[in-house]
Amino acid sequence: MKKFILMSISACMALFIVFSCQNNTENNAGETRMETKTEENETDNTAGKNTFPGFETLAEAADSQAWAEYFPNEFKYWEATEEMRITTYGGGGRREAEGMEIEKINYLELYPFLKTNYAGFPFEKGYYRSRGHIYALTDVIDTERLPDWDQRPASCLSCKSTDVVVLVNEYGDDFFGKPFAEVVGENTIGCLDCHDHRDASVKVQRDWLDTALAHDSFRNINPEGRIDLTCAQCHVNYYFDADTRKPVMPWSTGLTVEAQLEDYSKARRSDEWEHEITGALVAKIQHPEYELFHEGRNRNIHSMIGLGCTDCHMPIKEDEDGVEFVSHTWTSALVTVEESCFRCHQNWGKDEIIAKSESIQGKVYEKQNRIGAELADFIVALGEKKNNGALSGDDLEKAQAIHREAQFYWDFIWVENSNGFHNWQEAHRVLDNAEELIQQGMAMINEL
Repeated sequence: MKKFILMSISACMALFIVFSCQNNTENNAGETRMETKTEENETDNTAGKNTFPGFETLAEAADSQAWAEYFPNEFKYWEATEEMRITTYGGGGRREAEGMEIEKINYLELYPFLKTNYAGFPFEKGYYRSRGHIYALTDVIDTERLPDWDQRPASCLSCKSTDVVVLVNEYGDDFFGKPFAEVVGENTIGCLDCHDHRDASVKVQRDWLDTALAHDSFRNINPEGRIDLTCAQCHVNYYFDADTRKPVMPWSTGLTVEAQLEDYSKARRSDEWEHEITGALVAKIQHPEYELFHEGRNRNIHSMIGLGCTDCHMPIKEDEDGVEFVSHTWTSALVTVEESCFRCHQNWGKDEIIAKSESIQGKVYEKQNRIGAELADFIVALGEKKNNGALSGDDLEKAQAIHREAQFYWDFIWVENSNGFHNWQEAHRVLDNAEELIQQGMAMINEL
């Protein structure tokens, strides 16, 4: 184990030195990579952009099929998001599942402790492994977590449909409070979510990201002008504004888990609830991939050398005519190792890259599951002490505060979809803090 860790550290340091020599500073590295990626996008789409007339209206552009004539390769790979790819620690399911176009993997069955940890919150009713972008609208329509359409707010569509871009342009912030049934359409996540309808240039379409960026709370990178900000529209933690129901990113003081907990402590947020068993006010975190990758207290080596989401999850492909284009399948980089990883790690070979990556993921996976079960045990024990009167007053409040903080930390990593690979050092740090809090809480209530 020590040998493996030393080898991994040495490899990472070697990569850092190589890239540092190519770029004078970390910021220059990010800017250089950003410029290169922009040039790649322009080159890859030359055939399409020379003939792309643009759309007159946003409504026309909301139908991704309308883009296929001008960007056939990109459209083909976008459609391929329905073909879920299985990796050891990811993927969405198998086509042959009976009665479904693709299997839904039920987390509540796989990880029984989740029903305890989310007791009293809708996630205890339905929680499935995430699927490809093409399923986003289907999955939010069919979820067991939300009320009937007439009672469900339009904000539930915020990151599920290109129609949101159209309707927010029409109604402004009033859109988010409208009934789901009134606004839901047939367009899932697609081209318009990340591209300008007039010239297909990369564009952030959701202004709640602009609001979050205005806090100027990034510490590790300069986000300005980054292509992967389109990913940060949705692959982040968020809650809904109490008045408008518009998504809000809790970045007011920073993007680390501690900074986001500080934001939640300013006021009760939409995704907080009094836990059914302990009575503690706890929060449900949403997939903070962008924050973990770029903004942990521990710096991620890949972010440090200037890489972003698109470098690994949208690699350059070549069609049968030799035309290069950017993949729009957005799957695990372990499915596209040659294109995603060989630019830096070709000397390792495909099998070694997968083995190293899955070793990193496996350690985080084991730890987040073990701590999730420990958290459930703590919740049950705390609930019993609360119910029999052994714990009350200041002692109860202290134990509930421990529950709140421990669950926030654990959930931050649990719901982040890389099983720690986006920043494994930070993932371990956050999980270790959660476990330490749980142990403190258990010791406290066991003394009573």
